Amino acid sequence: MGEIAVTGVGVVSPWGDEAGSAAAYGGLPADGAWFDHRARLGARGYKYLPAAAQYVLAAARAAVTDGAWADAVPADRRGLLLATNAGLAGAYDAMDATVAERGADGISPALAPYFAVNVLGNRLAAELSLHGFALTVATARTAALDALSTGASALAAGRCGALLLAATEEPVPAARGGGGEQGAAVLALEPLTAARARGTAVHATLRARSVFLPPGALERPEGRERAARVLERVLEELVPGARRHGSTDPAAGADRGGSVPPVVRVHLDLDTSPVCEAVAGALAGMRTRAAAGPDELPPRRTGCLGPALALAHAVTARDGGERLVVSATGAGQAAFVRVSPVQDRHTQELQHAEVA
Repeated sequence: MGEIAVTGVGVVSPWGDEAGSAAAYGGLPADGAWFDHRARLGARGYKYLPAAAQYVLAAARAAVTDGAWADAVPADRRGLLLATNAGLAGAYDAMDATVAERGADGISPALAPYFAVNVLGNRLAAELSLHGFALTVATARTAALDALSTGASALAAGRCGALLLAATEEPVPAARGGGGEQGAAVLALEPLTAARARGTAVHATLRARSVFLPPGALERPEGRERAARVLERVLEELVPGARRHGSTDPAAGADRGGSVPPVVRVHLDLDTSPVCEAVAGALAGMRTRAAAGPDELPPRRTGCLGPALALAHAVTARDGGERLVVSATGAGQAAFVRVSPVQDRHTQELQHAEVA
């Protein structure tokens, strides 16, 4: 599977639309009004959209403008992968309350179409002419990274020529305990070869893998051993040689006559479950360094926006290093995305000449 190029990034957050600052807050919701749909989307036609749909539409417009692939890829070759956990939770609760008090006839015609979570991206797909396909992924916490794996398969199979990967969340209603996340993050993606062919700027390239580790199987030694083998294979695919060179000393690998893999900066989004313990154990043998200290990591919350913002930040970072964004949950999902910086052709040619 070829590398995926990120040609556009769009972020909408209560804490600013710059990926780094938004990621630092990890999707935390804000008190009070912060998003004006009239200023961000237009004076007419957006008032009655659910807030999560407004956020993702604004972020997608920014991503497409940044990547500028809309004019280069036919509408029937563009796809949408939308990730959310609680983006419509408030709308569902409002519908339930209306039906209980006044019956189904009391539901607003503007809200009624959003009876299913997969409808959340419809306005986005229509406005940006994403006619190839539109899929919604709702796995807890890992949805955005899982969607990326699906998108990689679609691009590799020729199912589409470009796609938008979008994550959007709205806080969980107070009746359900409150909290959650707020905002949206969108990446414009296409095959690296296609982006190079039309001479567009590329932020970074991505490789993604998602696996399922049955929580019950981890209760047995043989289950833990199998999980360790699965995770080792995934990490070897994403960062070749990393686990064979667990030492942080570059000379250690050189002494064995092998090339030394890069030190990978890792962003972890884990809980305290046995599944996440297995993931952390697999990462322990790699040459890594944390992307943020323990005191800087946001608290664990409902929603898939935190990992998506971490991915947007990794894509736009200018430190030139490799990054790995990892998210897993006690339910068994584990998702990994390697983010690699992209060098321009002139720099690559100089480096090849020096090696020769």
